[in-house]
Amino acid sequence: MPYDRPNAKTPVPDCTSLPDLGRGGRMITQLLYTSVSRYHRGHPSDIDILQHALSHNRPSEITGYLLRDLRSFCQLIEGPEQKVEALFRRISMDPLHYDVVTRMRRAVPKRAFLGWSMGYGSLSQKDSDFLSKRFAEGPRGTLVAFNRIGRLAAGGAA
Repeated sequence: MPYDRPNAKTPVPDCTSLPDLGRGGRMITQLLYTSVSRYHRGHPSDIDILQHALSHNRPSEITGYLLRDLRSFCQLIEGPEQKVEALFRRISMDPLHYDVVTRMRRAVPKRAFLGWSMGYGSLSQKDSDFLSKRFAEGPRGTLVAFNRIGRLAAGGAA
């Protein structure tokens, strides 16, 4: 399955017309969370999640990136605050995963993933361990983890 390769990505370039809400002094919300999946990476539910995101995120002005290791999700979603919070409430109640933990929520002037309704990548064990350690360090470590996620999403070595 193509989504099982380390660092496999599915960028979706159909969101270039989304407003970068930071212009004109308007901020967007970024929310980073982790959760434990009920299924291993590569399960058909992964495709269902991506298809749902591809069809629903653009109309809601949501962009983001979903990282997957063998048993966990790490996702950053961004967009208008009310839409991000509504999406996160739905995500939190989804039976496909549990132990949903908000790692970071912040207002920023610019999107990190402008141009994607949702990107997807598989995490290597090394990257998964790195993120887990950073999250355990608290806010400063979470910021380091966020920066690593950005590099992974860009396809660069982290």
